[in-house]
Amino acid sequence: MEQVEKSPISKREDTEMGESDVDENPKSIGKSSSDSESSDSEDEAEQNGQLLTLESELSTNPSNYDAHVQYIKLLRRRGEIEKLREARENMNALFPLSPSMWVEWAKDEASLSNDSDSEAVEKLYERGISEYLSIPLWSEYLNYVQEHDPQVRECSADGISKARNLFERAVTAAALHIAQGSQIWDAYTQFEQAILLTIDQSDIQVKEKQVQRIRSIFHRCLSIPFANLKSTLLAYKAWEVEQGNALCAESDDVDGIEPHVASAYQKAEKMYNARAHLEEQITREDISESERFQNYMSYLEFEKSFGDPARVQILYERAITDFPVSSDLWLDYTRYLDKTLKAGNAVKDVYSRAARNCPWVGELWVRYLLCLESGHASEKEISAVFEKSLQCTFSTLEEYHDLFLTRVDGLRRRMSLAKGDDVLNYSLIRECFQDICQAWLRFEREFGTLEDLNYAVEKVTPRLEELQLFRLQQESKSFSEATYQREQNLKKTVREKRKSGLSTIDEQSPAKRQKNTSQSPKNLHEEKDTQRQNLAEANVRKEQKGKVEKQVNELLMKDTNPSKTRLYTDQCTAFLSNLSFKAKDEDLHRFFSDVGGVTSIRILYNKFTGQSRGLAYVDFEDDEHLAAAVAKNKQMLLGKSLSIARSNPKQGRKGSIALTAPDGHDFNDLECTNRLSIMLSKLVEEDASNRSGIDESSESKESVEISKGSAHKRVENIQLKGKNTFAVPRNVRPLGWTTNKPRTTEEGDDKPKSNDEFRKMFMKT
Repeated sequence: MEQVEKSPISKREDTEMGESDVDENPKSIGKSSSDSESSDSEDEAEQNGQLLTLESELSTNPSNYDAHVQYIKLLRRRGEIEKLREARENMNALFPLSPSMWVEWAKDEASLSNDSDSEAVEKLYERGISEYLSIPLWSEYLNYVQEHDPQVRECSADGISKARNLFERAVTAAALHIAQGSQIWDAYTQFEQAILLTIDQSDIQVKEKQVQRIRSIFHRCLSIPFANLKSTLLAYKAWEVEQGNALCAESDDVDGIEPHVASAYQKAEKMYNARAHLEEQITREDISESERFQNYMSYLEFEKSFGDPARVQILYERAITDFPVSSDLWLDYTRYLDKTLKAGNAVKDVYSRAARNCPWVGELWVRYLLCLESGHASEKEISAVFEKSLQCTFSTLEEYHDLFLTRVDGLRRRMSLAKGDDVLNYSLIRECFQDICQAWLRFEREFGTLEDLNYAVEKVTPRLEELQLFRLQQESKSFSEATYQREQNLKKTVREKRKSGLSTIDEQSPAKRQKNTSQSPKNLHEEKDTQRQNLAEANVRKEQKGKVEKQVNELLMKDTNPSKTRLYTDQCTAFLSNLSFKAKDEDLHRFFSDVGGVTSIRILYNKFTGQSRGLAYVDFEDDEHLAAAVAKNKQMLLGKSLSIARSNPKQGRKGSIALTAPDGHDFNDLECTNRLSIMLSKLVEEDASNRSGIDESSESKESVEISKGSAHKRVENIQLKGKNTFAVPRNVRPLGWTTNKPRTTEEGDDKPKSNDEFRKMFMKT
């Protein structure tokens, strides 16, 4: 699905659903009167054609936002309720809905249900308020609960508690909204005043408690700067007069009000006056969207200068509601939260919304993954977010590069720290490398030329084959282990039955024993059947294992260099150490000429320097020649005493498959994982060196030094060197961390790279 980055000032217009549409019932919309029957039939035919066109468009391009909006609007006009619900759910699965669309949806469902089904409508309102900050949506939600919830309407204890909790949530979310926040406060005070009227006049204690509750809400409201602050003051003074307090209800001064309330009111009024001109700039109707966006950014800088995170966050939410697809705004918002709140559910929620609104921005997904890791999220949650990011299409190869490096680095960090049941499997990293190969191919198919795609296929295919080879090897290993375990269980069962049978025979009488002896032909027949069955199972296992080895060999035969990788079983192989660095294959052939039977010689060389490592493997035709070769242990060759021993790295597992590297040693699980982990860095570094003409000796080099004990033990000592090596942590800055320290030339350049530059970094010659 191709995404096109939107303009930083583009908006999803709420006017797509007109004001008249919001107040109309979906049933009544499809039943409007017409001038004549002919016009009705013409309209019906036209609407059917539009429906077919929109359905076809959405089936081929489900990311068409405008098509979703028009489709919903048309279904609502026709009164097709079930299809309308499905269309709205399908759209919300891909996009956040605008506040007006949530209001319309909730009102439609409310008109089709009774009060007993109010919970379903409330869930719709909850989904709506979780996507954008909207005072009208909150007001509609509060009004619906008061009118349709039976417990709230009857002022029961549970109903009052539910409504108060909802009002407090609304106050927390929207009370600092300078332009419209007073609507929530007014609704709150009116609700509590209505409860006061239901209290019996004789219950003085309960009535006084309710009066104090209302007074406390007024005091909280008067301490917050918003546009209708003076109106709220007049309403408060009028209410105090009703309670028998001597105040001038017609004056907007603070005379007669408690000193702390008057001081808080004057401070709030001063704060509003300092922001009044900024509020006017973002609410003007005679300016362009570009100017409004810049006014929001100026307003945000003003609020940040006072250091009140709550006010800054509410202003960001207001800006996001007006500019939901502005990637610059979402990035700025998340950076601010990373710096101030660090981590938590609030920050994670904002990242989730940012990724839904701007899924084509790779940096948002990268920061989302880092946020989850900082919040100690589970691997299941992190993996789910990563999988969602892979479904998006980014416009630059750099974004794919950063996304996969973030994922791999996160896996490496958690693997090194995980304990007990939280330990992660190395297969996750292998899957990640397979995903990045697919992402590169996908990017070239959508944005690159045919030559770029062909080159990517040429470079990626060997890596995918290497991953497939390792997977086949692991399957063979698992199959062998399972087979061995079944054989052991079968032998154990046979031994137990045999032992039990002998004990029974000893305890039987002579007559009984004679009777059993007469039945021996039948027992022999059953035993032969069991043997035939076991033989058949062994043949099947042998055939399956042969298929796996055949697949592995087919993969390896694709390599044009036969010495690069091979399968061997070490049945007749000698391991040589303390070999002279000057020794060549010819020297070893002459050394073993008296023994004979040499089939191949593999001297191990350093992959970077090309020098001999003083080690070698020599294959012989049979065990007799191998024994004769081992007998020459400690004899001199080119001035050095040569050590010769039988090679058996897979001791106790005859016929097991081993994968050899270019330098001759076999890989265990950890070595294979390390080879995969440095793959991405090698692709980037080697191609950058080869294509830009930089001397290879000046490039940073990765090296994996493996210290082995006996040949059959797993590698336990691995040293990883080089700035691009997988196991060495990247210099990742904590979320929200900034510095004014100037960067040197060695630290790199923050200048964004073009697609061609990053394509070159991915290609390996």
